[in-house]
Amino acid sequence: HAAAVVRFRGVFHHALTDDSGGMLMPFYRALPRDDRGACTVALMLQAVHTFLVDPLRAWKIPSEKAPSSFRDALAMHRKMNRDRLAIIRKYASQVRHKELFAAPPELRPEWLDPAFADAVKSNTPDAWRKILTEHLPGEVYSFRLLSEQFCQMLVDEIFNFYGCGLPARRPNSMNAYGIILNEIGLEPLIDELQRMLQPLGEMLFPCAGAAWDGHHCFIVRYRAGEDLGLDMHTDDSDVTFNLCLGLDFTGAGLQFCGQMGAPDHRKHTMTYTHVKGSCVCHLGRKRHGADDIASGERLNLILWNHSSTYRQSDDYVKPAYEAEVEKPDPVCVSYTHDRDYGNFKDYPLGKEKFKGRGWCPRRTFEYPGFEPDCESELSDT
Repeated sequence: HAAAVVRFRGVFHHALTDDSGGMLMPFYRALPRDDRGACTVALMLQAVHTFLVDPLRAWKIPSEKAPSSFRDALAMHRKMNRDRLAIIRKYASQVRHKELFAAPPELRPEWLDPAFADAVKSNTPDAWRKILTEHLPGEVYSFRLLSEQFCQMLVDEIFNFYGCGLPARRPNSMNAYGIILNEIGLEPLIDELQRMLQPLGEMLFPCAGAAWDGHHCFIVRYRAGEDLGLDMHTDDSDVTFNLCLGLDFTGAGLQFCGQMGAPDHRKHTMTYTHVKGSCVCHLGRKRHGADDIASGERLNLILWNHSSTYRQSDDYVKPAYEAEVEKPDPVCVSYTHDRDYGNFKDYPLGKEKFKGRGWCPRRTFEYPGFEPDCESELSDT
């Protein structure tokens, strides 16, 4: 009898689950079974409870035989969960807009752009297509998502958190001043936003956009003296929604290049300009980067959507990089990720530490001034 697959959908830090919150094989091997050899729902729930209380017991590993590194990892993840919940509880008494933290969560119609609200209500392909601007067929789209009122409400709440003095875990290694919304108590609201966007994702990206069961949602902030822009990269996301919340700014280009692994992945394809209340969506594998802000301040809400079903399917294949057939466009090279960055552009001030790091793309061409950093990666063909 096959057992059900168990995965934690919420934010959950644990040393003995995979990156998507799924149970690892030792959990299934140790599942209790009844006289018929079946693992019933009751037995499965019992096993999950045992795992949460005493994971080593659930895996049938005597605690005295577990390596110290194993026990240290469990302790570290327990601390991460405790710290996260402590921040959420402390901030709950300081929130500015309690309606954002309502239970059950609610995205009120007046918070949404009217056309988007109509599309959600109708939920037909025609209704969704009516709100879309197609920038690159099958790859990049944009639409109005939120009202001015709701953008301002979110901005107020974000700055309220910045000012409350509580620690904030940063979204990733490339954003030094952002905050993770799931870490301050807004996970239920983002769950509801993802639920609204799911039909659109499935229509635009039938494989990557289907059966979302996880997300990583965060704010990025760009202003003088902090992060000005964002180096070229791809997302750890199946489908990304990037929503501009404001404020007043100039210089808001989002540069798109090719798909990860393709021969033209470092060739420029388009420039998108952010507009307050509008959202751009694309596959996470699409290489992109944010231009430096020219003036003012800009906040964006980034929603990375994950589908464990998609990631376990034949459609999800981490691509092997194909050889580049022509010189990349300078706007598409990354000082963080490309070891040959210096062959095309000077390293930005303060980013010289990245020289010699990253990967070396395979290529079928040479060019004047070629430096040997990646010479061994030249294609034999």
